[in-house]
Amino acid sequence: MEVHDKRDVLDVRNAIVANSSFDDVNMSNTQFHNVNLSAARIQRTNLTNSKVEDANLSNTFFTNVNMSNVKIENAEVAGMMINGISLGDLIQAYETAKTAGGN
Repeated sequence: MEVHDKRDVLDVRNAIVANSSFDDVNMSNTQFHNVNLSAARIQRTNLTNSKVEDANLSNTFFTNVNMSNVKIENAEVAGMMINGISLGDLIQAYETAKTAGGN
C-alpha cells in the first residue's frame, strides 16, 4: 500500500507494517502504544516535547542528537555510556565529589 501526497488520519490497529518506510512525514501528536520498533532506524527526526514511557531502549545507539533539557527518571542505566564514559562511573564520581564537599 502506498500513501503519497495525502493529508489524512490513519487508525492502524493489530497490524503488521514491518519493513515500512516513512519519509518527509508529519506525525506530530501521533500516539504509539504497544508498538515494536526494534531495529528501527530513526534519522533527522524532531522529537521535541515527546514523552517515552515504559520503553525498552537496551542496545540502542544515539549519535549526533540534541539532548538539551532531556529528563530521565526511574530508568535502568546499567551499562549506559555517554561519549564513551560509563554513566555508572559518572554518577559514582558525582556522589564521591558531593560527599567530599565538592560542587
